[in-house]
Amino acid sequence: MFSYNVATFILTAIAIIISLSVHEFSHALVSTAHGDETPSFYGRLTINPFAHIDLMGMISLFIFKFGWAKPVPINPNNYKNRRIGIILTSAAGPLSNLVLAFFSAAVYFAFEPTSESIVYFLRDLIVINSGLAVFNILPLPPLDGSKIFAEVFRGKAAEFIYSMEGKGTFILFLLLMFSPFQRFISTIINLTIGGIIALAIQLVSR
Repeated sequence: MFSYNVATFILTAIAIIISLSVHEFSHALVSTAHGDETPSFYGRLTINPFAHIDLMGMISLFIFKFGWAKPVPINPNNYKNRRIGIILTSAAGPLSNLVLAFFSAAVYFAFEPTSESIVYFLRDLIVINSGLAVFNILPLPPLDGSKIFAEVFRGKAAEFIYSMEGKGTFILFLLLMFSPFQRFISTIINLTIGGIIALAIQLVSR
């Protein structure tokens, strides 16, 4: 029993590291593609986990199911089109998590592994990446969704988002302690997982 618990802990840790690294690397890649060399300058244009992982954020993801990595430094002033650059760079992280979740589900249903470790690992990748995608799309600073929301709607909506800078993380933690919000987020994550699984089954059954 002890060895199995250690094994599942290690598999979950690896799944978290992969998921967070892919998320941040995607931000760096898209920002660079839009003309900003800042991520490369700070050594973030890499899939290497050591460049991205924040220990406290990883521990938080284990305990509270909400975590983070080191934010990728960007300079939107370098973008060829500032608004589009911000929207696409911000969206790249959550979208990469959805792609990774879908890929994991497709691998599972295509090969139907019998190894408990592989099943557990793929399940973790699906759940963790679906959760990261949903959380990060919320319109609360410093989450990716806040930047997308501000650039899409602008005006008063953007001013409201920017006024919450520095308070967003605290508000998010408060919301996560609020049962109705927990149920709402869990429902969205479960719907996301269900949609990903349905698409994966449809793909591999063709």
